[in-house]
Amino acid sequence: MSNPSPPSYPSRSKMLQSLFSEAYKTAKQGLCGDRILAQKTNVERRLEICSNCEKYNAEAKRCTVCGCFMLVKANIETSECPDGKW
Repeated sequence: MSNPSPPSYPSRSKMLQSLFSEAYKTAKQGLCGDRILAQKTNVERRLEICSNCEKYNAEAKRCTVCGCFMLVKANIETSECPDGKW
């Protein structure tokens, strides 16, 4: 029996670029006095969508499209699914 290949994630530079983009949007939102953390019901809805997505690595709790740890990303108000699902 062969071991399944590990999931593929974006390059480190692409993930770093995404991280900085998310950090910028979050900081801008906070400086404007807007909500930074998503409401609990919104986080739960996002994670439910992720858990049913074929591009979600449930073992690592990461998205294979953007490489993000979804338990973190789902909690940030300005974050968006790279596939437009939320």
